Amino acid sequence: MKKTMTIALSAAALTLALAACGSSPKTQAPSYVGMDAAKNAALADAGVSTTDAVFTTAELDDKNGTAYYELKFSDGTSEYEYDVDALTGVVIEGKKDDATGNTAIVNSGSGNAADITGTAIDEEKAKSIALSDAGVKEADTSYLVVKADRDDGTAVYDVEFYVASTKLEYDYEIDAATGEIRSMDQDAEGYTPNSTATGTSTATSGTTSGTSTGTAIDEAKAKSIALSDAGVKEADTAYLKVKLDYDDGAKIYDVEFYAGGTEYDYEIDAATGDIRSVDHDAEGYTAPQTGSAKSEADIQAIALAKVPGATASDLRMHLDHDDGRQVYEGSIYYNNMEYEFTIDAYSGAILEWDSESIYD
Repeated sequence: MKKTMTIALSAAALTLALAACGSSPKTQAPSYVGMDAAKNAALADAGVSTTDAVFTTAELDDKNGTAYYELKFSDGTSEYEYDVDALTGVVIEGKKDDATGNTAIVNSGSGNAADITGTAIDEEKAKSIALSDAGVKEADTSYLVVKADRDDGTAVYDVEFYVASTKLEYDYEIDAATGEIRSMDQDAEGYTPNSTATGTSTATSGTTSGTSTGTAIDEAKAKSIALSDAGVKEADTAYLKVKLDYDDGAKIYDVEFYAGGTEYDYEIDAATGDIRSVDHDAEGYTAPQTGSAKSEADIQAIALAKVPGATASDLRMHLDHDDGRQVYEGSIYYNNMEYEFTIDAYSGAILEWDSESIYD
């Protein structure tokens, strides 16, 4: 009798075990919205009808674990590029190239970035404001892009252009509601400071000293103010750069130089010559590598500490040499962001750090 009961119980246990296995959750492939739904989402966002759209690219892709549909299409007058989330059908980003070659972001993933109708200015006005401020004619530009965007929720136009005759690249951010210049940057593209025998190097922002319209001081004066405040002679600097810029709508000079193991950064009001801000530290200085190199685990910890929530599985890095120094170069992909870094293998100092959206 006991043997029969034991067999019966064993059979029942086996039946329950098999039932449990049959009901255990299985890993299922993700359920995507489908290509047709992705196309419809992109067309609706772009305001293009199905009959007018001609698709040249429609494919499922993946970037850092995010599946999305990559779509390219034309309505006969403009070209569109869209990324649509494969799981949700949400438009991640959309771009439009018109017949003139201008590019506009029509959706940046956080609302329609180019939906700025009703604002005080359009793309043409933004372009005109930037060119006028720079004192450049459109005919003299060899590259010109006007792009609708948002900055901290504010509708803006990004205006970029290049002037071959002066080798200057200009970047403007213009408020779409007021037409005010929110920021401006101009760089001598491809410029390398010329070091002298004494170690002095100078650079200009590409504007001729003394010709900055609407300013009371020129670059030479701004440089003099900064050097005087720091108590440093120009001959003792190893790097010196002066650049005209904008800060909150005000014209300023950014003056940067390196002397005596210290890097100096000055912001000087171009209208008054007042020092708006100053920073001096050993940021640009790299001490000699002495002692023992840090372990790879130590370097990983230093990098991951900059990105809360990221783990070692999100990080890739390798040991490299830069100007005879051992450094770790790598990247962290986390929460739809890419972080690139260079870390000194001995001191653990972060020499370079850059971050951007994976969709940029």
